[in-house]
Amino acid sequence: MYQALYRKWRPAVFDDVYGQEHITSILKSEVMTGKISHAYLFCGPRGTGKTTCAKIIAKAANCENPVGGNPCGVCGSCKAFDSGNAPDIIEMDAASNNGVDNIRELRDGIAYTPAEMKYRVYIIDEVHMLSISAFNALLKTLEEPPKYVIFVLATTELHKIPATVLSRCQRFDFRRVTPSALIDRMKVVCNGEGIKSDDESLELIARLSQGSFRDALNMLEFCSGEAEEITIDKAERLLGASSAEVLSALVGAICDNDISVSLEMLNEIYLSSKDITVFWRELISFLRDILIASVSKDGKAGGGAASELSSRFAPSRLIDIIRDFTDVEADMVRNPGSAKLYAEIALIRATDVSVKSDASSLASRVSKLEDDMKKLLSGNVRVVRAEREDPVARPIKVEKKSVTAEPEIPAKEEPKRTAPVSAVDVAGTTMKALRGWTDVVRNISYADMSISPSLYGARALEGTDGRLYILFDNIFPVNIINSSQTSKTLISDAVRDVTGKEYSPEMIVVDLKKNAEETTREPIDDIIEKINEGE
Repeated sequence: MYQALYRKWRPAVFDDVYGQEHITSILKSEVMTGKISHAYLFCGPRGTGKTTCAKIIAKAANCENPVGGNPCGVCGSCKAFDSGNAPDIIEMDAASNNGVDNIRELRDGIAYTPAEMKYRVYIIDEVHMLSISAFNALLKTLEEPPKYVIFVLATTELHKIPATVLSRCQRFDFRRVTPSALIDRMKVVCNGEGIKSDDESLELIARLSQGSFRDALNMLEFCSGEAEEITIDKAERLLGASSAEVLSALVGAICDNDISVSLEMLNEIYLSSKDITVFWRELISFLRDILIASVSKDGKAGGGAASELSSRFAPSRLIDIIRDFTDVEADMVRNPGSAKLYAEIALIRATDVSVKSDASSLASRVSKLEDDMKKLLSGNVRVVRAEREDPVARPIKVEKKSVTAEPEIPAKEEPKRTAPVSAVDVAGTTMKALRGWTDVVRNISYADMSISPSLYGARALEGTDGRLYILFDNIFPVNIINSSQTSKTLISDAVRDVTGKEYSPEMIVVDLKKNAEETTREPIDDIIEKINEGE
């Protein structure tokens, strides 16, 4: 009968357990001296050898001729264990047997002496799944079991174990296995199974397994299914992993604040049927390598591609991005169907500071906004309406009247129209900055975080026609706000609270970003010169 690699190559002696020498050395010493504890608690991440060591200690405790603390494997007790015919070794999965009745049944069986071996060993896996009443039923027996009984408890969630249980056990903390130990073990398995693989593919599997032997051997077995040599290209294709080139390109786009390229690359990854959550973990790991390289003395601690990118990032920015991406990973796990949406939002936040809502970025945006407003509104400003026949707002030209003493041109009379026009009537209106707009945005952020990011880059102007105009540099935030009447009401209430004035805000799209980019050739104040041309 075929066995999975992780079962077939499960260590039979302590010497074959990789990466947990701090535990196996103590267990071997206890077996050699005969000072075996009545209760062990093995805790640590999944796939690190807890159940394996539980089986070995059960086998070694009953071995007739242990060798250096390891079971000999040739005595009658060892052979009975290996064949699965050891009635005195009882394994119980607490995930499916977690009631008080299950523990009472186990406790009743303890009264009987071992049938064939020296010790009756109870291995309880996932012990944290036991109910409180089940733990209470186990306490007395766990504290003072008969001399012929050994308990071995295993868990991945130590914090769920009652303190009363912890105090009755000898505790061992299993560590995540290092990539080098995983690679060494996989090479042993490959040699034994006749699997051909290159070092790069084994390094990839070790990285993706995140310190778990079981996961590493499962992935190795999956990649070897085509009965061909396992190469890095094959491993990336079968495991849905991303190459260093793809990760480097995406991180480079984030560094350049290129939203469109970042989203396009994410969409390509999504269409290639790769698991977005797996890719996201790889991206976080890659960013971590860049961070380590950026703060190391020689800049090489993170590896090749990471070291090359480390000089392009400030450590503080990397830390913020990694924190955001880690939070998004948790959201992906809770709601896998929206993984792509979460990733897109995180990439937008990482590449566009204007959509972030933390205190530091808010302060920098407010400062920039105030500077822009001073430049834009150094004179009287008039907004000229663009004609349109569709409901999508078109960019409106912002122009400036000369700062010299010049009579203000009255608003022109609007001609009659038969085609639909904009709901915003701004022709001939003189504008001035709304005082307290920063406080308005801040109050809105306290009330509804879903609206405030859309207002961070906006400008608020009071018109002589008694209206409040909010200027945006693209249609996206306008659509968000216009999609709900509640949003407009919230803005109006916030303006009233700060200024004491009642307004129904009008949303206008203005090509402010383009004007800002052209300031090296022509100041914004000069761009607004044609305010009264009536175009």
